[in-house]
Amino acid sequence: MHINHKLGLGFGTMVGLMLLMASLAWQNMQTLVQQDADHDRLSSMTGTLLEARRQEKNYLIRHDMHSAEEAREAMDRLRRMIQTERSQALFNKKAIWQEAENLVHRYLDSFWNVVEDRAMSAADQTKTMERDLVPVARRLHDLLTQQSSELVGKRQDQMTWSEQFFAVCLCLAILVSAILIFWITRSIFFSLKLGMDFAAKVASGNFHARMSTFPQDEVGILLQSMQKMGENLQRMDADSLQSQASRLALTALLETSLEPLSLQQQLEVALHIVLTVPFLHLKNKGAILLMDEQDGQLRLAASHNLDPEIICACAVLPLGKCLCGRSAAEGKLLHAFDGDSRHEVRYAGMDPHGHYCVPILSRNTVLGVMTLYLDAKHPPNAEEEFFLGSIAFTLAGILERKQMEERMQHLAHHDLLTALPNRALFSEHFARSLAMATRGQGKLAVMIVDLDHFKQVNDTLGHAAGDEVLIVSTQRIRECLRASDLVARMGGDEFAIILTDLTQPEAAGLVADKIVQNLSQPIVLGKNTALVGASIGVALFPDHGREADALLASADIAMYQVKKRGRHGYCFADTRHPPKPADDHKNRIPQNIEQAV
Repeated sequence: MHINHKLGLGFGTMVGLMLLMASLAWQNMQTLVQQDADHDRLSSMTGTLLEARRQEKNYLIRHDMHSAEEAREAMDRLRRMIQTERSQALFNKKAIWQEAENLVHRYLDSFWNVVEDRAMSAADQTKTMERDLVPVARRLHDLLTQQSSELVGKRQDQMTWSEQFFAVCLCLAILVSAILIFWITRSIFFSLKLGMDFAAKVASGNFHARMSTFPQDEVGILLQSMQKMGENLQRMDADSLQSQASRLALTALLETSLEPLSLQQQLEVALHIVLTVPFLHLKNKGAILLMDEQDGQLRLAASHNLDPEIICACAVLPLGKCLCGRSAAEGKLLHAFDGDSRHEVRYAGMDPHGHYCVPILSRNTVLGVMTLYLDAKHPPNAEEEFFLGSIAFTLAGILERKQMEERMQHLAHHDLLTALPNRALFSEHFARSLAMATRGQGKLAVMIVDLDHFKQVNDTLGHAAGDEVLIVSTQRIRECLRASDLVARMGGDEFAIILTDLTQPEAAGLVADKIVQNLSQPIVLGKNTALVGASIGVALFPDHGREADALLASADIAMYQVKKRGRHGYCFADTRHPPKPADDHKNRIPQNIEQAV
């Protein structure tokens, strides 16, 4: 017998048992639902009877006809419900419901005779009802209670019977299932053992596994199909697998480019993606070097598992040096075995290895180089090189986007001419410096530097000369400051300087004097020479204010005092007359400065 016949027999038996159990469960559920409905109707009848008795008591207390009518209506409802039950009852129950209906009629007749007898006193009415109505009501209540108790007992019996029956059915189903499973398993055990042994060989990657004979059942058919599948997998074109892996790697690289990562984090993620591509025979080592636009050299930007000696030696590489420099200079992918003479950077104890050095190109412009480590004797592979070229092309687009974002960020916060921080970045830095000085109870100084006679340079020599004066003045100001200080161009020929971590207030004066002296030196502009100078106002925190606006206003007024007394110098803010912070002191002070100029 074939396995499908055996399984069909077992499955059919199990389905039959389950259908039988489901049918009995449905019948049992319907019985329980009907019992619940009967119990609810009996409860409703009992409630109606109690309602009639309550209205009867109300009538005896208040002697109003409304209560009497309510009592009669309640008993009428009870009579109709009893009539319904009697019409639906079986033979042994009809007599009970007939008795209940008779009791209701007796109750109604007796109650209404008392109500309509106007000559009967209240006391007599009470006695009459106690004599005639109470026994009837009690008997009726007992009948309803008896029926409800019988229903509860039947429900409990039904539940007990159901539990026992289903327990027997469950045990029977388990026994039948065990017998069927044992029989089917025993009958196909040999075939399954052969199938598992063969499947284990195929799963381990042994697509050369073969079977000489096959069982004459479905397992045999399955084994034949598996053997053919192994042959097909063996002949499968490796390019399709590599193509899928390539798409996944490129997709992952593009997806990470949308994440809010820094340039270094993006490069580290890209390196990790490349090193984990399964079909590339790479060591778990590599690096990405980027081209520095300033000096035209490669600088190490990201690395993975590189030895410290390599990280130090390859931190900066000129074009043409070693494999990475040659790849960048030639703009093409280089492959190298171990011992290649082009591998110039070496150190004692370096493990044997080969290289793929892949240039990162964008429109024939080298943005960097990706270097990947190989086994010492790994030969060049066209599929690997093509894939690495695709990775480098994608990475070039990501680099350009990241660099564009950084340039946009730089332009948003820096002056185009002097590359100094602009007013917005100065405000942010000033706020942080004030917060740090307040928290550390330190001192800082803010200076407003205005170039003297700059307007005459623009008017006489032209705006190009004026731009050159601003650039040279920026360089001279920077020469007078520490790396921790900040100079920003606030607009036109005005600069602002923040000096932090001052030990003595006099130090700000020394810096201001040095700036004045530097800016007073002649500036050669081709055949012409420009002489400018500087008027500097200095405000100290917290001596001249604790808020940014107050300090800037104090420095502005101090600078104006220098202009007023003849320019070319510096002046500290006056602590005796501190200025009030203005909403826009920049719109107020320059008017006075123009008057001084």
